[in-house]
Amino acid sequence: MEVLFNYLRDVLYDPEKAVLNIDDLPDDYRVFGSGLLYFTECVMETKALAHALSKGDLTGKLPSRGNEIAAPLKSLHASLKHLTWQAQQIAKGDYSQRIAFMGDFSNAFNTMVEQLAERQKKLECEINQIQKKSKSLEQGNLLLSALMQYVPQQIIVIDKNTRKILLMNDIAKNEVNNDSGYLDNLIKTISGRETANDGQEFEVIYLQGGHVRYFMIRTYSLEWKNTNAEVYTISDISATKSKIEELENHAYRDNITQLYNRAFGMLTLDSWLHEKRRFSLVFADLDGLKYINDEFGHKEGDNYIFNAAKYLKTFSAVSYAERTAANDNSKKDITKTDTVVCRIGGDEFMVLASDINYDEAFTAMKKIYDNFLNDESLKKKKYPYSFSFGIAAVEKNNNLSASEILSIADEKMYEDKRARKKERKN
Repeated sequence: MEVLFNYLRDVLYDPEKAVLNIDDLPDDYRVFGSGLLYFTECVMETKALAHALSKGDLTGKLPSRGNEIAAPLKSLHASLKHLTWQAQQIAKGDYSQRIAFMGDFSNAFNTMVEQLAERQKKLECEINQIQKKSKSLEQGNLLLSALMQYVPQQIIVIDKNTRKILLMNDIAKNEVNNDSGYLDNLIKTISGRETANDGQEFEVIYLQGGHVRYFMIRTYSLEWKNTNAEVYTISDISATKSKIEELENHAYRDNITQLYNRAFGMLTLDSWLHEKRRFSLVFADLDGLKYINDEFGHKEGDNYIFNAAKYLKTFSAVSYAERTAANDNSKKDITKTDTVVCRIGGDEFMVLASDINYDEAFTAMKKIYDNFLNDESLKKKKYPYSFSFGIAAVEKNNNLSASEILSIADEKMYEDKRARKKERKN
């Protein structure tokens, strides 16, 4: 009985030392001992599966078919595998996917998919309307030769040889009167382009008084009063470009923090991996968000998220300052890193920082963490606030996938979270 008890104790608290030799047992206990060994094997298989599921790992070996203890977890494993597949289908644009096995999560998931489908329809509708308007502008250009004084486009006729202005309509004249350098700068930009074919259309970016304007320009060749000339029709498409940028911004931004969202973050991660960039990926998770939502309301939870995002946005500036300080006596050229900060879940954030190593990313995040904890306005809150983070450094010769890199950062983040909990207990 003492041998059996010690074995059970080791199984619970020190599994690596748990050994039971059936031959050491009296004959009356050997059948029971064999059964106990099988039971322990089932328990350990179940524990391994539970550990893998807690880390989000669905690729491990499943318990044996006869292990009835693990049956519910095996069922959950199968459901999560199917849920993963459904999420992948949704990412590809299949918004018909629905789940019905996880209660409130199912309702939230299905509502999210319906909202994504509706948003996709609205975006497509608005983009189609913009494209129709652009098409209408293009068709209107065909009437310019007859209606040049009555159309909204600027029309400028230039001598091909001398580059002198032969004719401008009233709209073009108004632009020139409002900006003395407008015509010279625009003509230089146009003249620097190859215009081999009549009707060729191209876009020009023009900086005017600190504001960026976008023009769509089409060129034509003609004879004007016995002179070889070129006609430029110039359409101001700044409003259209602004609307398209607004739509794209809406699709890739998080509503609460105005950080990039998960979709944009994953696109950037895949792009950087494809480009074989050297970068660091930081995975951050807010501590205690559920407690704040439950005890102080979701509005306060949103404020918590917003405040954390405010500090994570400073990653590029903080990293630059820390690296500059570390290399104060060096001639090494320090530049600000290309940084993308995303909110990828309720309390989860991802930072992608190009051309910095693990230690540099850790130093920057530690500084941001300290700044966050020392925020005077947050110190007045009636709840503790902090975040945990993990970092995965990616080299140019990297062979890991995006999901594997995220898993590494996620695991390190949970190590950080466990360490913080241990510190608080002590």
